[in-house]
Formats: sequence, C-alpha cells, structure tokens
Amino acid sequence: MANRKNPFRRIRLVYRRSSTLLKCAVLAVIVLSTVALLAIHVAIGQTRQDAEALRSQAARLEKENRQLTQAIAEVGTVQSIKRIAMEELGLVDPDSEFFDPVDNNAE
Repeated sequence: MANRKNPFRRIRLVYRRSSTLLKCAVLAVIVLSTVALLAIHVAIGQTRQDAEALRSQAARLEKENRQLTQAIAEVGTVQSIKRIAMEELGLVDPDSEFFDPVDNNAE
C-alpha cells in the first residue's frame, strides 16, 4: 500500500481568464433567477390574500348556513307562523291589545 502514489499529486490547476460570453451567460442566469424568485414571492403573497378572503367567506357562509338550518327547523311551529304573519304579511293577532301612546288632546 505504501507503493501507491497520490493521484492528486499529478493534477496541476491552470488559471485562465474566462470568456466574456461565459460571464454574460452567468450574469443572465443570475438576473433571470432573481426575477423568477421575485415573481414567485409576489404569487405567494397574492395566494395568501386569496386564501384569507376564502377563509372569511367560508366563515360567513357557515354562519349563514347555521341560521338557515335553524330557520328550517323552526318552520311549521306556531311561533314561526305568527312571526311570519306579523313581520312579512303585516297581520295582527286578534287577541292582542294595542294602545296609541300619542295623546291628541294635549294640544
């Protein structure tokens, strides 16, 4: 094993100036990579905003869904029929007593 020579001993590094074309190519790759990274960063920001908008819309729709489910469950009960008749149709319960708080004789 001691007879083996070091293979790296024979390697000589020779430094030469790189060509202008190679420098331009490397610079172009760096610039394009930077532009691509910035585009990805902008796309990620927009996606996060869209996701937040969708979350708030989902929460609003879930609340509306709960309200509608509750309204469906109440349909057909006496209270809901009275409420619909009074609020939407303007009907009055015949057993109700009303009074006018305005006194016309006070003038």
